[in-house]
Amino acid sequence: MPDIEVPMIFLFFNVGIDNHFIMHSLVGALTIGTLISILTTVLLFPLFASLIFRLDKSNVKDVCKLTPVLVLSCMLGNVFHILLDLPMHPYSFILWPFVDPNSIVGFLVLMFAPEGDLMLGFLFARILNYTIMGSLTFAIVVKCRKNLWEQTLIG
Repeated sequence: MPDIEVPMIFLFFNVGIDNHFIMHSLVGALTIGTLISILTTVLLFPLFASLIFRLDKSNVKDVCKLTPVLVLSCMLGNVFHILLDLPMHPYSFILWPFVDPNSIVGFLVLMFAPEGDLMLGFLFARILNYTIMGSLTFAIVVKCRKNLWEQTLIG
């Protein structure tokens, strides 16, 4: 859910590479991000899952009820998202508003930044991240191809 702010910032504020803000901070992820995640899961997910994947809407609604487990899952999902972003960005809002985002540079960016070129380091870190995440996604799809959507979306 934190990445929902990326297109919004781009569309409304016409910002370049620095397209992360409040929802990529711990404060924003635990508050605004969690609230939006809960609302999306309870109100929108059952409708879209039943329309797109032809799942029984009532089964999806049963799984998407507001419970402490759902709230914790939404909180953890948002926090893990920003933690996964942390190593591969040339700036990080994770400790905003307490620490300047430009003073936190991801270690993968630094590792891949020849002669201090953070943008080139960012590119290599992104390629590595997408390769790893794509490979993991492919492995999950291959392993769970029977009833994939039902297993993935409603358990």
